[in-house]
Amino acid sequence: MATAKKIKLDVRSFQSSWTNDFGFIQQNDRAVCALCCENVVCRTSSVKRHFETKHEKTFKDSADKAEAIKKAVSRYGKQSNVFKNLSASKSNETEASYKLALCIAKHGKPFTDGDFIKAAFLECSEVLFDGITNKHVIISRIKDMPVSARTVERRISEMADNVTQQQTVALTITPVFSVALDESVDINDIPRLAVFARYSDTEVHEELCCLKPMYGTTKGEDILKAFTDHFENRGVDIGERFLQLQRMVLSCGKVLERFVGCFDEIKVFLSEKEDYPELEDGDWIVKLMFLSDITKHLNEFNLLLQGAGKTVLDLYDNWKAFVAKLAIYSTDVETGSFRYFKNLKNLSSMHPVNTSDLQLYMQELKSEFSIRFQDFQHMGPVFSFLIRPDTFKYSDLDTTLFEWMETEELEMQLIDFQASTLWSAKFKDLREILESSKNDHATSILRSWASLPDKFNCMKKVAFALLSAYGSTYQCEQIFSQMKHILSPHRSRLTTDHSEGCVKLKVSKYSPEISTLVKGKQEGQGSH
Repeated sequence: MATAKKIKLDVRSFQSSWTNDFGFIQQNDRAVCALCCENVVCRTSSVKRHFETKHEKTFKDSADKAEAIKKAVSRYGKQSNVFKNLSASKSNETEASYKLALCIAKHGKPFTDGDFIKAAFLECSEVLFDGITNKHVIISRIKDMPVSARTVERRISEMADNVTQQQTVALTITPVFSVALDESVDINDIPRLAVFARYSDTEVHEELCCLKPMYGTTKGEDILKAFTDHFENRGVDIGERFLQLQRMVLSCGKVLERFVGCFDEIKVFLSEKEDYPELEDGDWIVKLMFLSDITKHLNEFNLLLQGAGKTVLDLYDNWKAFVAKLAIYSTDVETGSFRYFKNLKNLSSMHPVNTSDLQLYMQELKSEFSIRFQDFQHMGPVFSFLIRPDTFKYSDLDTTLFEWMETEELEMQLIDFQASTLWSAKFKDLREILESSKNDHATSILRSWASLPDKFNCMKKVAFALLSAYGSTYQCEQIFSQMKHILSPHRSRLTTDHSEGCVKLKVSKYSPEISTLVKGKQEGQGSH
């Protein structure tokens, strides 16, 4: 130990003398000669041999040697600082170009707007930074910032790939997730498949996984195959952990409401153009008024299913209430009272209304709701487990839904939980919180379940599975609206990958790791 310590001290003392005696400067784990910029191993013999071989005979005496070494070391230090400043400046400019590209993607602007934004920066800088001592440095950095269309395109693609990598890692480690699928046609008449995944970690995530073109047929099995291939190519075993739900009834009540509100004016206008006998047909007008009223109710129901932070329990409660309302609406039509059909009521005050066809439609509507939402009918009672585990009966839980999750101890854990005053009281508090808040119930529920100890791990698995379940394809439908803004008639040549990248950066909760991308780019440049 003493010998090793002595050697270490000797090396340290020699290193301090290398600069004065031989003109060497330490650079990482190498010794660099300030006189010729060559580097050698950090060893006294190597440093001394290099100096004696290449430089010792070039000096007249010791004073000339000391002066030359002093100047060389000073010059090397200044050059090193210049390179460091240039490197830092380049890094800042690169990172700024990433942030500018991210701003362009999130706002759905053309890639060519980078040059426009840079020009605006420069115009403003002349006045905005007037009087600041380093004004020329600021303007110089703005000028050096790479913002060409090609650069912006690369930055957006890299950031979108980075977000996809973060999503893939999260989906790989999360115990359960569900997906919502929907398909629409973009501005170029290309069918596009939107896949959203919902899962929980410290918060409930609803992430756009892909917005891929669907060439050829768009049958259900083709859509599911595309989804499966997308994740399996990224090493995610999806198993049976996904659920595809039927598309919800889209709202058109506002259009019909406007049409009915202007019906008399429309009749006058059209009578001057062409003959439309339907406008004078009593049965046709009755159906129009009924359609306007019932579509308004459907529209209101559709809006209740939309919005961020909705849990499947919220959606089930809204669906259950609407099914009960449908029975009331049906009775309302049969009796001819029209308490919930404003337009029909106004029409019935002027002449009798034949409701035979309307009654048949109401029966078909109730039947359609039962068929389309049969999953809700089957699983509905299970959803209350999310907020009422303290009073939930194990016999009400369909355990076949969770067999793949290894929840054999669920019944025993539920007994222990309900016997615990401490932990069961937590969900009484949760219900009070939910009563006072209208939005983002999912976050409050997640926090309560996440705070439970691991001895209730089977219960937590079931809760996270229910919390991740989708109740509608609202997110997919919303993303298509945003895509139409990005992939517009003025940007119809934007590739599918680029449009997907812009949308993903706009809606994802994950922020691209710009500092990591900049570091990787610098390391890549340094390796060439």
